Amino acid sequence: MQLGDNLQTTCLHCGSVFRITPDQLEMARGQARCSQCNQVFNALFSLENYTEHDPQSPAPVSHLSEPDHRFELDSQQTEQVIKSLVDQPVSLNEAMYGNNTASEHHYKPVYWVIGIILMLIFILVQIIYYQRYPLLSSPQYQQQILNICQLLPCDEDRFISLAQINLIERHVFSHPTRDNALMITGSFINRAPFAQPLPKLQVSLSDIQGNLIANRQFTAEEYLAQQNVHHVPAGKAIPFRLEIFDPGTQALTYEFEFVS
Repeated sequence: MQLGDNLQTTCLHCGSVFRITPDQLEMARGQARCSQCNQVFNALFSLENYTEHDPQSPAPVSHLSEPDHRFELDSQQTEQVIKSLVDQPVSLNEAMYGNNTASEHHYKPVYWVIGIILMLIFILVQIIYYQRYPLLSSPQYQQQILNICQLLPCDEDRFISLAQINLIERHVFSHPTRDNALMITGSFINRAPFAQPLPKLQVSLSDIQGNLIANRQFTAEEYLAQQNVHHVPAGKAIPFRLEIFDPGTQALTYEFEFVS
């Protein structure tokens, strides 16, 4: 329905009907004070085009049939309403729909911020999950990835952080029963918070100038006394033993490294 210049509204408190002009609505920000019950209400809620008395119209509109019973918002009432609202400015939403809707609109930016934060968290979790295996080599991400893997599927055989497999001790001495051979014993520990596949053990021999003389990689089957062991448990020391050819007096330093 399109509104014209002659309008009427109904008091939301007592049901009295009176005429009002668009200029008065604009000046009073949609607010009106009923001349019958003296209550201020939002005139926009029941605003409609002014109609002459219809005998079929129900009360309280029926009292418009008598011209003396029509209520109009005069200039003095308009000034009183405006004065009472000077310190309480209302928005267009408040004027048309009331304070509850205005409050909802006020909180909408907060909901947007919360939604954006949740979306960023979701994206971050996705990035960590899809990059979980490379990130496991960094201790600062390991616990977060382990937490994610409790909820989503992960391949534990790909949990690798070789930098956290540390040599605890080593001993190099002549083989007690074989000539021209050396015996190497020692142990290592997995300091990562998860079990890792057994790595290869690389042994490098160098001379006094640091020049490499020889190196070799040994599989877990070669350096472990126990067979059918495939993982290094977290925090557990694993012993190893090797027998190698004696390079003679040229080899003065021995280096051990775990490789994949």
